[in-house]
Amino acid sequence: MNQMSKLHWRCRRGMREMDLLLGGFLEQYYPTASIELQQSFTALLDEIDQDILDWIMQRQAPPAHYIDIIDHLRNQQSRH
Repeated sequence: MNQMSKLHWRCRRGMREMDLLLGGFLEQYYPTASIELQQSFTALLDEIDQDILDWIMQRQAPPAHYIDIIDHLRNQQSRH
């Protein structure tokens, strides 16, 4: 299984909104994103779904090391 296939699998969260948001980022932005943003996204996939959702919905502040990827996901969400 190649890296993109593994990441697609990890983007499947069981919550449709999260699947669409994370999978959408992976397909549209990940291939051309900076190495730092790619690494941040990959690390984010290890986090608990509810935490990710709270950070995106601004119910909680994300940890400093996730600010850039969360901002990107928020901007992506507002475009849809």
